[in-house]
Amino acid sequence: MMESPQIPKILTIDEESRKRYGGSRLGEACVLARNLVKADAGTRFIAISHFHWDLHGNIYNKDGHYKLTRELDTALANLLIDLENTKAKDGRTLLEKTFVCCVTEFGRTPGDLTVNKGRDHHKEAFTGLFAGAGVRGGRVIGATDEIGPVYIEDMAATIYSVMGIDWTKTITNTPSGRAFEYIEHQSGTDFIDPGEISQLFVG
Repeated sequence: MMESPQIPKILTIDEESRKRYGGSRLGEACVLARNLVKADAGTRFIAISHFHWDLHGNIYNKDGHYKLTRELDTALANLLIDLENTKAKDGRTLLEKTFVCCVTEFGRTPGDLTVNKGRDHHKEAFTGLFAGAGVRGGRVIGATDEIGPVYIEDMAATIYSVMGIDWTKTITNTPSGRAFEYIEHQSGTDFIDPGEISQLFVG
């Protein structure tokens, strides 16, 4: 892709897009992601990070969640809108061809705020957003109970599957000779049975 003659155009952020996506670093990253997908120059995977959510204190100050949620909502919404409104060469929209995942590595403690007016790490539950590539939108899947948990490994399996990668394989041809599993079947405390989140694509 780096040899593509489209690179200067792909890496250019026009002012209209910069403003519409919110003018934040996240917004600019989402504009570049849109440009990469639109160019169809060989990019298969794009990762974007949005920092400073780890608010153990002063979570609802003006520079806390109010700022972060505004940045995320503006950038992500406009990315999805542009992907949905842009047709690919095969007639499908870019959103139909792109699997968009917005996830975190853990949640925040529910209930009362901490003594520092924040929220601590909460590994028991968190939310994620998925769109495009056949996802049936407008629904909430799962609940914070003990029935049918969805693990981060399930998210990874789903991403691999959408990309056409057989995540059940074990790779043995590695430099060290050590086998590599796409998805491990054990956590630090338990054995798990990972699988794709099929509910995303039905209903």
